[in-house]
Amino acid sequence: MSFFSWFLVQYALLGFSLYRMDEYFENQIAGLSVDREKCQNEKNDLEMAFKSKGEGISILFEKYSTYYHMRKLAEELTTTLSVVQLSQMVADKTADFIQRGDLILITIAHPDGRHLSVVASKGKDDRTKSVHKHGDLFDYWVIRNRKRLIVTDAHQDFRFDVTETTREEKLRSLVSVPLFQEGRVIGTLRINSHQREAFTNDDLRLLDAISVLASSALSNAMLYEQTEQLAIRDSLTGLYLRRYFYDRLKEEHRRALLTHRSLSLLMCDLDYFKTCNDRFGHQAGDLVLVRVSELLKETTEHAIVARYGGEEFSVLLMETSKKEALEIAEKIRSAVEQATFLVRREKIKITLSVGVANLPDDTLDLETLVQKADQALYQAKRQGRNRVCLNAA
Repeated sequence: MSFFSWFLVQYALLGFSLYRMDEYFENQIAGLSVDREKCQNEKNDLEMAFKSKGEGISILFEKYSTYYHMRKLAEELTTTLSVVQLSQMVADKTADFIQRGDLILITIAHPDGRHLSVVASKGKDDRTKSVHKHGDLFDYWVIRNRKRLIVTDAHQDFRFDVTETTREEKLRSLVSVPLFQEGRVIGTLRINSHQREAFTNDDLRLLDAISVLASSALSNAMLYEQTEQLAIRDSLTGLYLRRYFYDRLKEEHRRALLTHRSLSLLMCDLDYFKTCNDRFGHQAGDLVLVRVSELLKETTEHAIVARYGGEEFSVLLMETSKKEALEIAEKIRSAVEQATFLVRREKIKITLSVGVANLPDDTLDLETLVQKADQALYQAKRQGRNRVCLNAA
């Protein structure tokens, strides 16, 4: 074999070897690319799983945080039985739970069920403080329908009168929920915002959860206040009972001595009330007592008025001189005399005798003050009734 032939064979073998090596390395590179792609996919899957787990943990943490603060709120709502304090506490805490709003309002219905009063509010700053003292059409809607309410744009909501809603330029969206007491709607918890679509259904659900706690606490506080009022007020006239009146008399007597200010006491008794009872019956007598009680409250301002016993009433006038007390007593006597009482379709007249005593003019002693007022009342009776007397004869 010639050298040239041998060289061609060797060159062909070398070319074949290089071709096989190139093919091998291409296969290796392709395999590595596949492995790399698999690793990238696994990495992406792991990142997605990690992100999903992270979001799940974040959601769980947010839920735990909400439940924790809900529990703290429930504990704090047991610290007082004052309706006003509880309402303000709920408003303050609601602002922490839902921070999208500008103003939180709590309204409570009056016993007559026809009026709503704003009892607590919480604004972001002084500019967003509530200037309203009464509920509006949104509150009445919640109470009337006994349902939660979310309004995305108050200026365009077909459920409400646009001419009314557009007057409130700073109110564009809101969420509101009812407050309940024994199945009866007693008020609303609400958040306002000056922005459109400020709230979500999640905000509404959270507000509803807060209202459940608030309803329970407010219901207990209202029952307590009602029970407390029953203990100190006469069930017929609504005036204070004698026991409570005497406690207040002792407090005001002590305060008057410390501050060197006047204190006046009026003892009032209806004239010939027994005759009215005997003629028309006790039910008619009760109607007279109720009407006289109303007149006493109407004619005395910033006074403590009590049903002292039977047809006898007492009025405590703080920081009132003897002369001023005499004028008030005469005003009471005149109001009762001029009033017409309708009893069994018959118009009758009732009169009142009043005795007046004053500290320090008549005495500095508490018991003596009561005695002198009583003595002045008996003097008015002896002198012909339907009159005011200052001192016993």
